[in-house]
Amino acid sequence: MERLERLAERLRAVDPVMPSPGAKIRGWNLVLAAVEQSATVRSRTHPVRRLVLAAVAAAVLLVAGAVAASADSLPDSALYPLKGVMENVRGALAFSPSDKLAYHLDLARTRLTEAEAMIARHRLDLAGQALSSLDDQLDDAALVVQAEMQSDPALAASLENRLVQAIATHDQQLAGLEGQVTNPAAIAAITQARDRAAQALQTSNGNPSASPAGNGKGPSSSPHPTPKH
Repeated sequence: MERLERLAERLRAVDPVMPSPGAKIRGWNLVLAAVEQSATVRSRTHPVRRLVLAAVAAAVLLVAGAVAASADSLPDSALYPLKGVMENVRGALAFSPSDKLAYHLDLARTRLTEAEAMIARHRLDLAGQALSSLDDQLDDAALVVQAEMQSDPALAASLENRLVQAIATHDQQLAGLEGQVTNPAAIAAITQARDRAAQALQTSNGNPSASPAGNGKGPSSSPHPTPKH
């Protein structure tokens, strides 16, 4: 301890030494070189990880863009199958009767829009498929209503009213479309779609055989569906 105390006394008597500007610059250059070398080593250590992350990010952006573009795609589009996949996912997430009905009615509106577009493009084959799918969605909606008749009549009545209004709206659109086309095949497809829509209404009432599909007359020869109040 005495030796350390004497050394401390001697150091206090020594004048402080400041490094020259050149020495400072050389010191900073050494520090920067060490930092740069360390960063280079780290970047070489994980090139595969960075490549994988970049590929995953690009794939996510590509899929997200394709899904967004497919939402408005038409049956003659290459993205249309992806639209069907997304619709099936939506259907799987519809649990309550009200959500299921809304899902089927929304798809019915979509199919009608697609049918009108395909008729305008003279793709009668795709228009016929869209009209058939329209009626399938209305049939499924009617089954949702029918399933609630026994368990919850009040809810069933509310759902049926929504279905009736939707069918009435679709029938008006189909009637207007029917008056715009001259192709016999297109007219027949539209007429059949109107017949099946009327049959879906009967199914929701628990009487699926009251209006046979495809009788060639359409609801225009019988009273149109009237919304319940």
